[in-house]
Amino acid sequence: MINISVEKMNGNPFNISPMSIKRNWMDATSENHAYRCFPVTQANVVGWSISCSQDISFVWDGINDQTQDHVTITSAPDGSYTGRGQSSISFNTGLVFRTDKDVSILTINPVNYFSEDFETMSNLISSSFYDNPLPLAIKAKAANKEITIKSGTPIATIIPISLTNLNNTTIEVFNYKDEDRSRTNANIAYGEAAQVINSGGNWTDWYRDAVNEKGESLGSHEVKTLKLYVKDNTNGDTI
Repeated sequence: MINISVEKMNGNPFNISPMSIKRNWMDATSENHAYRCFPVTQANVVGWSISCSQDISFVWDGINDQTQDHVTITSAPDGSYTGRGQSSISFNTGLVFRTDKDVSILTINPVNYFSEDFETMSNLISSSFYDNPLPLAIKAKAANKEITIKSGTPIATIIPISLTNLNNTTIEVFNYKDEDRSRTNANIAYGEAAQVINSGGNWTDWYRDAVNEKGESLGSHEVKTLKLYVKDNTNGDTI
């Protein structure tokens, strides 16, 4: 478990909540079948979301340069500004994070949220000492139309990571070895068995359960059900 605390400034409209498994595009798939993809649903819930309790609306004129004149904000929280140019809007989240010294906060576009209108810019903050609100900025993608981000829509995913543990890591690449074709044959048998089940309109869940087509264990997931929380000490709520 990682120690993370957040100080929320008065009047701040930005909120933190655990990332939801739900996605509108997944809801739109036949019988919600996208939710049967365990790698996708597991990725959906990694980290926490940053959302705003009010609508954010803006228009970009299609010109992308270093000046602030090409994005017009029509509705946004106080402190929002276009001064960095590059068709971007920066927000004052009013959320001051604090972590241990070997943990940083990675901010990325909300996981498996896809928008033709805007994208959230990634950043990495050393949150053990940074005593300012978490930086958050979006970049417009669609020109000459009003773009509205509805209140409650995740604008960013935040993930605590340890650069200390990651530093100096080397990925070693080797030639694939399968002299007796046992790995290839096992993969073929697995795929053929899965295809039979899938063609009947059913799901195997073998990867989710970390078993092969015979039900034999292949190992285990690091965490099968990721549980993250927010305890709001300003009102006593836990979500």
